[in-house]
Amino acid sequence: MQTHIIMKKNATLIFTLLLALISITGCKELDDTNESVSLPPYESMVIDFGDLTNTTKSGTINNTEATYVNWTYSAVSVGFWNVIIGTTFAVPVAAFKTAFSKSPQKIDDNQWQWSYTVDGFTSQYTARLVGTLETSQIQWQMYVTKTGINAFDEFLWFEGTSNLDGESGQWILYHSPTVPEEVIQIDWEKTGDEVGSVQYTYVRELNDEGQENLFNGSTLTYGLQDASFDAYVNIHVYSAAAADFVDSQIEWSRSDYSGHVMSENFFGDADWHCWDSTGADSICE
Repeated sequence: MQTHIIMKKNATLIFTLLLALISITGCKELDDTNESVSLPPYESMVIDFGDLTNTTKSGTINNTEATYVNWTYSAVSVGFWNVIIGTTFAVPVAAFKTAFSKSPQKIDDNQWQWSYTVDGFTSQYTARLVGTLETSQIQWQMYVTKTGINAFDEFLWFEGTSNLDGESGQWILYHSPTVPEEVIQIDWEKTGDEVGSVQYTYVRELNDEGQENLFNGSTLTYGLQDASFDAYVNIHVYSAAAADFVDSQIEWSRSDYSGHVMSENFFGDADWHCWDSTGADSICE
């Protein structure tokens, strides 16, 4: 009888210890390990319009009997945003891209830091990307320092947040160390394994002359959809020629590069205007 009681007590103790062990290992927080927070996808900041703007993928435009108005208008329309991201923000975007090839260091509870030099520029830039784990999101700050000609001290060039599941987030990009004003807000979401929705919003309120910035409120929305034209862009942008905001809708196939565009301001109607896989104008079916 006494042996049975001892065995029962031992079983109870073992069961209690197992529950405690499961509780400890199952509830381990990210900041109790050496694991880092995950970077948002590079595509959350930079949309790849290569399958829309790069004609070498679908064949060189060399048919002298064809016209290429529809495709050209579409490529130029997204080009405005490509110029902003690719020139004004060339350094911070390159700094963000470089972070993916670097390893972070844990600098505090719930905080990690990527620190490195940025290659590809004649001047030397040093980047410091900080990711801070919060209750419901991850906070990001990208600081950049430049040495040499026109050097500047550490500047917060962009910041943002991403959800803990890594499925969505937002970026705010600042103009420059000399003009530390918000210029672009980027809202993004993933669809499956890829970034399926990105919206650029131009938010700079004043222009370089300190006057009202007419482009403020312009947007470009990129997304993926289940259709033969599986990518789309909706553009709402201020047009100096129209002295007002104008809208364009563009849809294209990421596999054969054909597509169509609708812009009442440019074409004078509300119809779709198509191009084929070579970029040549075609009849919409």
